[in-house]
Amino acid sequence: MIDSSTGTETTVALLATLREATGDRALSFAEPPVPISGGYYAEILGFRLADPPAGLAGRLVARIVPDAVVGAWESAVQGDVAGQGFPTPAVRLTAPATSPLGRYLIVMDRVDGRPPIGGLDLDLVSTVRQVPAVMRRMPEHLAGIAAQLHALAPGPLAARLEGLDGGMPTTVQDFVRRKVELATAMDRTDLADAGERLLATQPAFPHPAIAHGDLHPFNLLMTPDGPVLLDWTVALVGDPAFTLAFTDLMLSHPPVPTSRAGAALLRPIGRSMAKRFLACYRAQVPAAAQVGADRLDWHRRVHALRILVELAGWDQAGSRPATHPWLVVEPVVRRLLDLRPRR
Repeated sequence: MIDSSTGTETTVALLATLREATGDRALSFAEPPVPISGGYYAEILGFRLADPPAGLAGRLVARIVPDAVVGAWESAVQGDVAGQGFPTPAVRLTAPATSPLGRYLIVMDRVDGRPPIGGLDLDLVSTVRQVPAVMRRMPEHLAGIAAQLHALAPGPLAARLEGLDGGMPTTVQDFVRRKVELATAMDRTDLADAGERLLATQPAFPHPAIAHGDLHPFNLLMTPDGPVLLDWTVALVGDPAFTLAFTDLMLSHPPVPTSRAGAALLRPIGRSMAKRFLACYRAQVPAAAQVGADRLDWHRRVHALRILVELAGWDQAGSRPATHPWLVVEPVVRRLLDLRPRR
């Protein structure tokens, strides 16, 4: 039994937040929480409570989100899709940023699984060694979970998201508008103009869906029951192409740090996987739900704008990371938006 006087500052604040949220002042950890790697945005801890209250038994994960608005959005989306039976961890508890943690807390089930490929810092040799197994299975896994997600009922979630107070973009059009606003505020007229061109050319789509928008292998966990999807930070209700175009972009241009020769080696492999991903998806959805090339192309440019605006924000703050997938795909997404190479 671990009380509130031991552990790091974060684990002490986590326990205080859990006590406050449950009303159980005697709540304690069964063992010290452990950090879980994965992603670049939220802090993630695995933990288990001693003598837990109802709904908090077993192995749990604390996702600690620095932006409270984003945290509330994530938990709303994840809670809805989990409630519809989609394979994502069930949300057990949330706590606002006014809690002792000072950040938004999402507590969810911990899933026993592993990423479908190695870590986030893969080198070329490690990547190539995994190619045969990845090419056999990865496109099917990604396509299957995308098709399953897009088959869910989007209406209740759309209404819930519209009711959230925080100003998160609820449509892809609003998503692009937000990027234009951010680019304008940074005096990046090249990116703002690219966003305006996108807004002027948005293709129509017949059927909205719950779209993840960040579907890539590192957001999957492989379990005995199949893949489980994580990280709902940019999810929204809109064109399913918002999901498919991002996955296609990441598969076609694997964000693996390597030399030009290494990139040339990976490029045809990635393109082959991307084609197979889209073919597998199309084989699993009805004719009325098919996504044409025009919608895919437009949404690829949406994600290109997203990536470049985020990079511009890091540059303005002097916080561009030494390693990140966006750094690898930056030249690609600049070409997608017909922008000059970065100097």
